[in-house]
Amino acid sequence: MGKIHNYLADTNRKIDAFLQKSKLPPLLKNKYVLLVIIVVVAILTTSLLSTDSILNQVPNYVVKRDNFSVSITESGEMRAKNSTAVQSPRIRNLKIVYMIPEGSHVKKGELVAKFDPTEAIQKVQEAESQLEIEMSSKKKVIANHKSAMAKMESSLKSAELSYELSKLNLEQMKFEAQAKQEEAKLQHEKNKLSFAEVKQEYESKQIIQQSEMNEQEIKIQQKRAELNKAKRDLERMDLYANADGMVVYGINWANSGRKLKVGDTPWGGMTIVTLPDLSKMQSSIYVNEVDVSLVKDSQKVVVRLDAFPDSAFSGYVTEIAKIGKEKDGDSQIKVFEVNIDLADTSDILKPGMTTSNKIIINEVPNVLFVPHEAVFTKDGKKIVYVRSGTDYDEVEVVLGDKGEDFVIIKSGVSEGDEVALIDPFDEELQKDNQQDVQLPNS
Repeated sequence: MGKIHNYLADTNRKIDAFLQKSKLPPLLKNKYVLLVIIVVVAILTTSLLSTDSILNQVPNYVVKRDNFSVSITESGEMRAKNSTAVQSPRIRNLKIVYMIPEGSHVKKGELVAKFDPTEAIQKVQEAESQLEIEMSSKKKVIANHKSAMAKMESSLKSAELSYELSKLNLEQMKFEAQAKQEEAKLQHEKNKLSFAEVKQEYESKQIIQQSEMNEQEIKIQQKRAELNKAKRDLERMDLYANADGMVVYGINWANSGRKLKVGDTPWGGMTIVTLPDLSKMQSSIYVNEVDVSLVKDSQKVVVRLDAFPDSAFSGYVTEIAKIGKEKDGDSQIKVFEVNIDLADTSDILKPGMTTSNKIIINEVPNVLFVPHEAVFTKDGKKIVYVRSGTDYDEVEVVLGDKGEDFVIIKSGVSEGDEVALIDPFDEELQKDNQQDVQLPNS
């Protein structure tokens, strides 16, 4: 009010001076009439400037008619659909001493990694020594057996001769006295029993010696098997490519999930390198549990590389995980892995590249749509603000399918309409505009 009062007082003085010099009609020489006219003009000018200022501050969007895509966009990672893993041998205490540079293209049979062979060489030497010991033990057993069997054969032969002699002597005693015949008969029985015992002992000794030899042969076979295994383990200290491909280092999950390097100590059966087949690539993404129900097999996908944003590849959904997993370690949000096969390939596609994947959920032809920011809720209704000259009209609309950035308008607007992207009647916007607009100087 103070500004207006000062403005009017100053204007009143200037009017008096102006009227004295002017040749205006009598009606306009009435300073009060002229003052009213000036005030009305000032108010109209201020109103127009205020309206123009608001229009300049409100961003607009021109309603378009075009094909509309309902889509989901997720980040992912490029990888080969098919790849071959080269794994470490199932041996303890492995240490990597060489790895072919990552990204190298190798042929099947080419060396890709080496492990420290020191311990494997030592095991081979120990196994060779153990086998030699058992072979020496076998020779000793054979020598002992020969000596023992020679004695047994001698004893058996002696007992057999004694038995045969007593048999002859018994025949010769037929014409001797009864007492001598009985004595000869008893001696014969004694020699017969002795021969049988020695013969039984001889046969038992043969069985025992054969058992000992079998046991020794088993020990030798065990030591020979240990030696062969040690030699195979030594040979497995060198890893060779089992297919043609480009080398990608494996992940060391024991060390914060970084890639393997020389000096690492992987466990047996761990993937050291993978050899992806670059002729067929796919993008792997994770979709949250809210949106995964919208994703179906064979849906079209536009795949872009973060490193090459101007390039776009056509793809399609090929696999949707049946079981979700936690998005992060402590997160309760579940995500599902989705694999997208690329329909074509390129030299710029490399495993591990980050991707942006736009899954086309639905395509609606020839419809009107506006950005989400252009739609407001008022009294439970969906409205837009359509520009009309120097003002905006509040228009109720009916919405259709929603996309990530836009929403279909079924009714309420026409093609070419300009809709506000912020509320033009927002109190804060009006307040700020009033502070910016000043009364004009005369």
